[in-house]
Amino acid sequence: MQTETQDTARTSPDEDDELLRERVGTCIAEACGGDMPDGVAVHVVDRRVTLTGRVEDIDLSQRLEKAAATPPGILGVSNQLSTRVPPPPEPAGQPAASGMRADPSSKPSGQVNHKV
Repeated sequence: MQTETQDTARTSPDEDDELLRERVGTCIAEACGGDMPDGVAVHVVDRRVTLTGRVEDIDLSQRLEKAAATPPGILGVSNQLSTRVPPPPEPAGQPAASGMRADPSSKPSGQVNHKV
């Protein structure tokens, strides 16, 4: 049988999520020098964090995602932040003549022996 103090000590899932949201906000603020970045919202549902809003660049977005994952009890973080500065372009791939896009149907017919 539970006592009255045990019943009141338990919190509902919504209260747990609210407490986690506050902890995540504190961790994000600490990662940003003490202040929560403008335009960033933290949502917690079933111990899963979703970050929304707009930040300056991809580095800050990744820093906030990492900070949001630090409080105990967080099961995962969905980073839906957009950035004002576009990410740097992807490095160029292999040149076409490198063989990376070789077509296996263009090889000569018959057996090919390779010396080792």
